[in-house]
Amino acid sequence: MTVTGVLKTARLLRLLRVARRIDQYSEYGAAVLLLLMATFTLIAHWLACLFYAITYVEIDSRIGWLHRLANASNARYAPNDPTSGPDIWSRYITCLYFTFTILTSVGFGNVAPVTNYEKIFTIFAMMVGSLMSAAIFGNVSSIMLRLYRGTQEYHEMLTSIKEFVRFHYIPKQLANRLVESYQHTRSFTNGVDMNAVLKSFPECLQADICLHLNRNLLNGCAAFSHASPGCLRALSIKFKSTHAPPGDTLIHPGDVLDSVYFIVRGSIEILFEDVVTAILGKDDIFGEDIRKSYFEETRSLGKSRYSVRAISYSEMHSIDSHDLHDIMRSYPEFVSQFLHNFGLTFNLRQEFHTPASKYEDDDDDAMGACELRRRNLSPDEEIVSHTGGDRISVHCVSLLQR
Repeated sequence: MTVTGVLKTARLLRLLRVARRIDQYSEYGAAVLLLLMATFTLIAHWLACLFYAITYVEIDSRIGWLHRLANASNARYAPNDPTSGPDIWSRYITCLYFTFTILTSVGFGNVAPVTNYEKIFTIFAMMVGSLMSAAIFGNVSSIMLRLYRGTQEYHEMLTSIKEFVRFHYIPKQLANRLVESYQHTRSFTNGVDMNAVLKSFPECLQADICLHLNRNLLNGCAAFSHASPGCLRALSIKFKSTHAPPGDTLIHPGDVLDSVYFIVRGSIEILFEDVVTAILGKDDIFGEDIRKSYFEETRSLGKSRYSVRAISYSEMHSIDSHDLHDIMRSYPEFVSQFLHNFGLTFNLRQEFHTPASKYEDDDDDAMGACELRRRNLSPDEEIVSHTGGDRISVHCVSLLQR
């Protein structure tokens, strides 16, 4: 071995960096297992080389395992002939085989230490093997537990839901909705409690994370286009995400309207007495009209006149009306532009019936009384919505009633 070769072995210190980063990649069970096996093989290779070096130093004793290998392979060593004896490949394989049997605590005995130095080396290799076996088997056990933990939690939760349904005699249709809602939430979050993870960080970092999660809404909605960075951070913290599978009813008639909803993905339908009144899609807004409630001296909670049901898998961001009012009071420079640009696609709080007096003083025909607008729709206007990029028009409900 040359000096250059010895210096190159210093590169092996890089393995310490890998060992320190194993925990970072512990979620990738197959990768960690492969890395551990490679480390085990590398250490076995080093010990095999050391075992051969010890035997080669004591080759003149003619009692070591190397001479036994020579006799068994009929390739005996000749005096003063360094090329005699078994070939280098057979010697290396035999040494590697011996170290593997020692490290794995198998020890067949067909290759055994004879001299004192070989026995000392074997004792040392046994100690190293016991530590390595404990480390590898421990990691394998944790990897297997990690792989089946998610599945076990999933089945335990399903069992709990079924027991809950059976104990309270919940109807089959409602029970199916419970199971479907849980399965949809789990498939979306991968079984991770996002709120618990978010709350584990400091408040300043929570604001940055929420700002990133709601960036598409804050950047795409015209109502927030003139908000300051501080106002956007305050808004992002107050937003809540809601996921709904197809057929899930989000709002029922008579429910208290305390939030404004922004549709991020999917489509929903708004119904009055089981009749579809409007279909809303991405970038539409529904709930309570903030522009009216903001100027009310006594802000009473309104109630919904309609029911809201998901047509497809939908994702919505909602913000509480009181939280939005508080932010508007904290950032008065934001109020005017927000109220000017805020456009409610459908106001759930408005009355369904239109007073007849509205049309008594109007000389236009009945169809002309419906102003075609997409924003701030009311029941006596044409309801325009988006579904998958196509515009759907639903005639004025008041005209149909007339």
